[in-house]
Amino acid sequence: MDLRVAGEAANGSEALELARGGEVDVLLMDISMPRQSGVDALAAIKARFPELPVLVLSGFPESHCATTLLRQGASGYLNKECDAEEIVTAIRTVFRGRKYIGPAVAEMLAEGLCGDGLIP
Repeated sequence: MDLRVAGEAANGSEALELARGGEVDVLLMDISMPRQSGVDALAAIKARFPELPVLVLSGFPESHCATTLLRQGASGYLNKECDAEEIVTAIRTVFRGRKYIGPAVAEMLAEGLCGDGLIP
């Protein structure tokens, strides 16, 4: 898979328009956007295009929103502080139909499972 930027959106409405255009294989979306929250944009995009992988990029700490966004249909979650190579890895992962979470989210989820007594 070669990566190619098919478009750019300044807000959630424009992101939805990009998805409607049909040339997007993976949507990389910032959760903080003007006029419409990224959460609302994610819900609107997944309602119309449930099969489109949406990779969320955020400056918020993982503990605040990663699991919520994944439950709401995001295919993956990255913190903006990650390096470019991790973004490429994440795009390729969600393109193949898999979920992607960074190491910090994976550790947080593992600690939650262990803390709940689900893993001995």
